[in-house]
Amino acid sequence: MEEFALSHISTGTIVARNQDHNVYQLDPKHGQGTASVHAVMPGVEVISLNFQTSRYIPTIHSKRNILELNHCKEGRAECKMNDGCLQYIGEGDLFMNTMSNHSQCIELPLGYYKGINITIDLEKFAGHLSEYLPDFPIDVPEIAHRFFLNDACFFIQAKEEIQHIFCGMYSVPIEARTTYFRLKVLEILIYLYYFDVVSEKQKTIYARQQVDIIKQIKKKMIQNLEQRFTIEELAQQYCISPTVLKTTFKGVYGVSIASYMKEYRIRQAASMLHKTQKSIGDIALAVGYKSQSKFGAAFKEIYEMSPLEYRSKH
Repeated sequence: MEEFALSHISTGTIVARNQDHNVYQLDPKHGQGTASVHAVMPGVEVISLNFQTSRYIPTIHSKRNILELNHCKEGRAECKMNDGCLQYIGEGDLFMNTMSNHSQCIELPLGYYKGINITIDLEKFAGHLSEYLPDFPIDVPEIAHRFFLNDACFFIQAKEEIQHIFCGMYSVPIEARTTYFRLKVLEILIYLYYFDVVSEKQKTIYARQQVDIIKQIKKKMIQNLEQRFTIEELAQQYCISPTVLKTTFKGVYGVSIASYMKEYRIRQAASMLHKTQKSIGDIALAVGYKSQSKFGAAFKEIYEMSPLEYRSKH
């Protein structure tokens, strides 16, 4: 079967298709998830991503004059860019780049991701834009040039206008998606046409060495849930300042160390409640809670029910 020219998933197989829509399922050995690819205009595809995995390898397009727009609805993505930078896309963010600075590998620090990817072939689409916006003088290659004048990628941090554009793209009925996505792509281009590039503060770029240390620290903490490590002892052990540890961890995972570990402990506890016959007290100890009452309060904060209610329900 002939593949879409710009199909974005290199480790997936097609499980459904029609003339303007392919659905890819991620290869199970790489995790779980789907990518729905919609051809909405000449040279333009909208890809709905829904992954439960730790990483995936995007297809590297041979053409370099392709603009990518990535919107994150849920989860978090770490993009290893061709220029050596690490970029982090969080919930509500819009990240833009061209294939001259593509992502070689995308890691999902939280283990899941839901988002929209839009690819625009600037040469192919430029000749057709006037058919859709005959009275609006948008020059798409010029828009791309304006955003990438000082860097090879551009970040628009979560804001209400972005949410307004993308929110409906995640819930529109499948039979209306191609038409709806076409309208939304045009709306995005109009938004970018008027966007003030200079005033948008860009996110911090983190050095790979620091990120690697943070990942080692996270791995140590989740492999020893029964222990409680302080910021100071972790910083000393890994030869990093406490301030850099805290700020880089939040940059990578989107939340503080305390928030991340609290949710991780409780989600592991929920899995044990579901899959084992261990007592609630033993489970609390296994995930680092010496006080069963504090464990119960933390569990209820995340799941809105007590551990006992959760076990009974599941």
